[in-house]
Amino acid sequence: MDPLDPALQGTAVSGVKPLLTLAIFGGVGSFFLGALVTSIRRGMKEEGWFKLNQKQEEQD
Repeated sequence: MDPLDPALQGTAVSGVKPLLTLAIFGGVGSFFLGALVTSIRRGMKEEGWFKLNQKQEEQD
């Protein structure tokens, strides 16, 4: 199947460059995903989201 854009006809789909690009974007994306999960967990603990803080106070 031919690509729709003629500018993409000369580019290679296989090789090292696409894998390197995928690894870079995967690393950057995992960093931001980890930061998002950490901030949500910290907000749940410190700000009392979902009433988790009240359960801990009752147990103490």
